[in-house]
Amino acid sequence: MALSCNNTLFPKPFVTSCSSQTQGTHFSNLPQPTKQDPIFKIKGPSTLSGHITVSGSKNASLPLLAATLCCSGTSLLHNLPNVSDIQAMASILSSLGAKVDAFDGKMMVNSDGVGKVEVDLEEMKKIRGGFFVIGPLVARFGEAVVALPGGCNIGKRPVDLHLRGLRALGAVVELRDGKVWARAANGRGLVGGKFRLDYPSVGATETLMMAASMADGTTVLSNVAKEPEVVDLARFLTDCGAWIEGAGSDNLIIRGKRQLYGSECVIKPDRIETGTFMLAAAITRSCILMSPVIPSRVSCLIDKLSQAGCKISRLDQQTLQVSAHPSHIGYDLKSFDIKTNPFPGFPTDLQPQTMALLTTCTGSSLVEESVFDNRMTHARELQKLGARIQVSGSNALVYGFDEGSALEGSRVIARDLRGGVSLILAGLAAKGTTQIHDIAHIERGYENIDMKLQNLGADIQRLTLTPAPHLL
Repeated sequence: MALSCNNTLFPKPFVTSCSSQTQGTHFSNLPQPTKQDPIFKIKGPSTLSGHITVSGSKNASLPLLAATLCCSGTSLLHNLPNVSDIQAMASILSSLGAKVDAFDGKMMVNSDGVGKVEVDLEEMKKIRGGFFVIGPLVARFGEAVVALPGGCNIGKRPVDLHLRGLRALGAVVELRDGKVWARAANGRGLVGGKFRLDYPSVGATETLMMAASMADGTTVLSNVAKEPEVVDLARFLTDCGAWIEGAGSDNLIIRGKRQLYGSECVIKPDRIETGTFMLAAAITRSCILMSPVIPSRVSCLIDKLSQAGCKISRLDQQTLQVSAHPSHIGYDLKSFDIKTNPFPGFPTDLQPQTMALLTTCTGSSLVEESVFDNRMTHARELQKLGARIQVSGSNALVYGFDEGSALEGSRVIARDLRGGVSLILAGLAAKGTTQIHDIAHIERGYENIDMKLQNLGADIQRLTLTPAPHLL
């Protein structure tokens, strides 16, 4: 499915509303927090077969929703994933005064009624992506007060690049009481400037792109992120009236516009979910089909899985078949090394899931994490399932099944989003029953993952238990 943005569908300004019968019929189905402990219970080992439908990209949706704050009139986003992070971002937009209607996998946002520029602290605790609103708020309204972000605990992930970049665009930025206070120094709005990122941070690139799209003059950003989600955001902003050149390269040139207008956008399929199900096929030695996918966005994983021995076929423009079934490959999967890097390198968001797979391959593998400094906590949980893994800082030596790893069901904790889903993959391959606690982390980024796996033949259930002692 291609991302399609076209502001010609809406006259300027475009204002609409949804009937009360359609509001919230999609996102209201999300699991709500309770005092009880929801878990995933998996009986393995599993063999999967069939077709999986890949949801829209969470990592693209969050900055796109924030970007609607830049726009006069209404924006309509299609194919949003039904996950709690999206619900949290919608809540943040509503708390600022935007009109948000969700229905049938779509979200309509009109920000003309935004009447405040401070995000509620409790809302910000729910989701790191809420910090994206700082750029649009300062650019359009001249000021913003945003708490430091929450989200997964996978490392320092500082926001200093966001703040230094905003200063380069003429903002006065202060840190007080755990909040970021930003305002346009000239009292009117941001101005074009030059800024080089020390590291190609996706979040900082997207924040500064949104801010610069409404700044007075031309902005040059260098050493920026090249991830597909950056390209998607640039395309949406362009269709809203912005002038952006260089998305997908190391440098961005942005000529600010005084006013942007709402547009319509279809979210592209989630490349991390695509990769996760590719790894699910591999770890269970199964054959599954998946669509819609964009193979070029997961080419690094395709190369690694092919190296291991998987057979990966492109059946049409949007459909992949991934097979690790012994009858198809004729031998077991071989180990391989990975080192995470910014796109087009190996995605850090697929590192935990790949580590789970490597415990079932032959030989040993080296996993190097170069993006986040605390993204190895899942290794301890995999060890509870029988994996043999030696961790040293941001590196891990992973031993395959012939060198000591033998996955067996146990009780484990999802300590973050991607680490949590790596435990699901391991549970699918393990002998016996696996219970995964704190699954709210997983449900932040995967839409109905239990039901999708059930449809492929997995024995996985979402259960609610009374609170249990912490499993440390």
